[in-house]
Amino acid sequence: MSLFKRLIYYSLLIASPILWKTAEAQDYEFEIPAEEEAAKLEFNGNLDTKLGILQSNTTSPVYGLKFFGQDNPDYLSQNRLDFYLNGDYRYKQVGFTMRTFSQYTKEGPLELSFYELYGSLNLSPRLTFSVGKRRYNWGTGYAFNPVGYVNTEKDPENPDLALAGKSSVYLKYNRSFSSGFIQNLSLSTIVLPEVADILDKYSKFGDLSATVKLYVLTNNIDLDFMFFYGPDKTRRYGIDFSTNLLENIELHGEASYSNREELSVIQNGAVQINEVSGFSHLLGLRYLTAWNMTVIAEYYHNNNGLSRQEYQDYQAYLVNNLITGDADLINETRSVMTDSFRSKNLMRDYLYVKASLPEPFKWLYSSVSVFIIYNLNDNSFILSPQIGYEPFTNSEILLWPSFLFGKDDSEYGSKHFRKKFEIWFRFYF
Repeated sequence: MSLFKRLIYYSLLIASPILWKTAEAQDYEFEIPAEEEAAKLEFNGNLDTKLGILQSNTTSPVYGLKFFGQDNPDYLSQNRLDFYLNGDYRYKQVGFTMRTFSQYTKEGPLELSFYELYGSLNLSPRLTFSVGKRRYNWGTGYAFNPVGYVNTEKDPENPDLALAGKSSVYLKYNRSFSSGFIQNLSLSTIVLPEVADILDKYSKFGDLSATVKLYVLTNNIDLDFMFFYGPDKTRRYGIDFSTNLLENIELHGEASYSNREELSVIQNGAVQINEVSGFSHLLGLRYLTAWNMTVIAEYYHNNNGLSRQEYQDYQAYLVNNLITGDADLINETRSVMTDSFRSKNLMRDYLYVKASLPEPFKWLYSSVSVFIIYNLNDNSFILSPQIGYEPFTNSEILLWPSFLFGKDDSEYGSKHFRKKFEIWFRFYF
C-alpha cells in the first residue's frame, strides 16, 4: 500500500466514528461579504543580552570530554547576544511569515538563520495550505510532548524558548458546528521531507515523513488523534486531551505508541542500536490559586529512554574512553555524545513542577517563578528560581540561577556544571 493510501486509510479510520455522530447535527452558515482588505506588513523582534557564570563539575566525564586538552577552570563564563526578527505579511487569502534568529558569541560575521519561513494560502474559509519552514506545537504538555511528532524537541529547562521549525507541506481543514455532539472539528496533514544529505542538495524520496491529526472539541474537551509514518516504516499513534475540571484547574495528557523506534545503548563498550516498541505518556495539570499563582505539574514517561543501569553503562563508557587520553578516541566519543545521546531527557521517568507569581508582595512590573525537574529513575534533579523585572516599556531583566543535584553517575549529577547563574537583558521592538 502506498504512503498516500496509508494516510487516507488511517485518517478515515480515526475520523469515521466521530463524523458519524455529527452527521445529524445542524450546521448553520451565514455568508457575510468581506470588506476589501489592505495589505498588512508587520515587523517585531527582540534583542537578548545573556551573561552567565557556571561552576564546573570537574569530576564529570562530560566535562572532561568537552574540554579535553583545554584549561580546566573551576568557573566558566558565557556571554552572548541573541537577536530575533519577525515579519508577517497578509493580503486577502495570501500570507507570508518569517522568523529569524542570530547569535553572536565571538568576533566574526553575524549570520541570520531562519526559524520559520513559509507562505500560506487560505484556499477557502475552511481550508488552509502552507509550504516552507514552519514551527509546530503538537501536544498539550508544557515541558514534554510525547505526541510532538513534528515538533522540534523542547528544552524542559526553558519550554518557552523559540526553536527552529521544519521544512514541510501543511494542509488543514476546519469546520464548526452550532449544535450536536461535536462543536469543532479539524483535520491536518503534514508532509516533511528528509534533510538533504546527498551532495547537500538531495534526499531519498522514500525518506519522506507524513503525519495526520484529527482535532475534536466536544463537551468542552479538546481531543487530538494523531498518526505518524516515517522512514524505515516507523509508525506512531497518539492521542492528547485538555479540559477544565474547574474554572481554575485544567487537566491535560498525552499518550503515544511507537513501533520499531531506535534506542542507542552501550553494550560491551560500544554503541548498539536497539528497536523498542511501547507507550510514552504524560499527565499534567495547571492550577490557578486564589492569590494568582499558577502551578504546573506534569509526570512524563519516555518509552525511548534509558534505564538507570543503561545510563550508568553510558557514563562508564565515557569515563573509560576519557582516561585513555587518546585524542582520536575522545573525538569519536564526542561524536557519540552528540549523535546518539543528544536528547534533553535521556532517561525514562520525570516529574516537572513549576510555580509562577506576577507582582509578588505588590512589587509592580515584577514576577517570580521556580521550577524543578526531578529524574525519578536516579533521584537527581535541577532546581531553578527566576526573578523578572520590567523597568521600562519594551524591556525586561531576568535573573536565572540553576542548581543541579545528584550522584556522579546520575543524569543531573553528571552534567558538566553544578551551578549556573544567568542574567538576561531583553529589549523588544
